[in-house]
Amino acid sequence: MDGAVLPIFLRLQGRAALLVGGDGEAGRKGGALLRAGVRLTIVSPTLEDAQLREAVADGEAVWRMEPFCPDHLEGMWLAVSVLSDVAINTQIFAAAVARNVLLNVVDQPQFCTFVWPAVVERLPVTVAIGTGGASPALAGYLRRQVEAWLPERIGLLAEWLALWRRRVPGGLSVRARFWRDVLDHGVAERFLAGDEEGANALLDKALAESQ
Repeated sequence: MDGAVLPIFLRLQGRAALLVGGDGEAGRKGGALLRAGVRLTIVSPTLEDAQLREAVADGEAVWRMEPFCPDHLEGMWLAVSVLSDVAINTQIFAAAVARNVLLNVVDQPQFCTFVWPAVVERLPVTVAIGTGGASPALAGYLRRQVEAWLPERIGLLAEWLALWRRRVPGGLSVRARFWRDVLDHGVAERFLAGDEEGANALLDKALAESQ
């Protein structure tokens, strides 16, 4: 993919999304879209992935058992193609651009208007890694490195900090400085090590000293 990209996280709950293709990467891409809460439509003469077939059976996705046509993109917010056929992906790209629909085509970055990153999840913490479409293999390698390094309790830490966040007074710059100082002085390490009592004590002290 040519040009710079903007790394962002999208809230897709209730948005309409199209998945073109029913095998290969369809299960992984479709599963991720469903977890994001989209209203998923799958367009493919066949659907090989068992989990996607189950989602269709449960009413969580719609399967249109037919080849792609441009009208399938009407009303869609984003689309993903897992097809390898360049001619069809050229058609999908033209139709998506004409309708201002975000598009990702697996392993064909020339057709992508958004990049699908490699992801590490410790919910609610998500780490996304991209190479601008230059090397998905490198993104996958970096994902494995980050996954091995990232503490298992990092998601719990984020939820715990969210509870404390409401108690810190002041404007944005004051609160940002408070959290930078606190995190630089070991509170995260205490919590991640299982010493929640010690972490709470550190935050109590820091909060008292800031007032």
